Amino acid sequence: MSRSVRYILAALCLAGAAFFLLPLAAGILHFGMVWPAAVLLLAAAVLLRPDFFRRLLRPVWLRRLVGCVAAVCMTVILVTLGKMASAALHRPADGQNCTVVVLGCQVFPDGHPSLMLRGRINAAYDYLSAHPDAVCVASGGMDDSEPITEAQCIRDTLVSMGIDPGRIYMEDRSRSTEENLAFSAELIRANGLSADVAIASDNFHQLRGAIWAERSGLTPYAIGCASPWFLTAGYWTRETAALLYMVVTGG
Repeated sequence: MSRSVRYILAALCLAGAAFFLLPLAAGILHFGMVWPAAVLLLAAAVLLRPDFFRRLLRPVWLRRLVGCVAAVCMTVILVTLGKMASAALHRPADGQNCTVVVLGCQVFPDGHPSLMLRGRINAAYDYLSAHPDAVCVASGGMDDSEPITEAQCIRDTLVSMGIDPGRIYMEDRSRSTEENLAFSAELIRANGLSADVAIASDNFHQLRGAIWAERSGLTPYAIGCASPWFLTAGYWTRETAALLYMVVTGG
């Protein structure tokens, strides 16, 4: 590989790392930003200092082992991303009335939904508007920084957008995706609602939501929403790590 090509590829890796770390400007930091940025920085270092890494990995067997591990990891990541994309595209059939389950997300201290929660609420609103007989479960508890439960914020926002409050049930105990779906399933069964559920959440979140929905006895479909552009890459990679952790731990 020529030096100019290596420099161009290294520059692209550095730009990719900077993109993953972009949310730092908004005070956001999570694992999904760190690990891909670290991998890209390492790749840039290998491209810029190939002789150093050849000396470091002098034994042929060690180079082959590192290459094999890297190939397996990349394959697993790509397969997981493919499954996540497939789950996001698994939408309800035309005319199918599902129970909408809106998965909670951060509520700001003034009681307004965060950008990501607003996207989930909008996805639920679009479905409920197109299916006037469908009902909704607003799901999400409250952490120490939130003035109201996420469920209450979802309900209030949907009502302010014109959705009949009689169509909205509240599940306000959950603190995780697992609990979102487990507690929503209890509420759905208690009220005789349809077990076919349309999960209103970010596209990257649909696969994990579907897994927990199925474990709770529900049949999941996706009414996903796109995440803010500067957060998208990091959240997809964070979710990839979370799904792989679930597989490894049996969670």
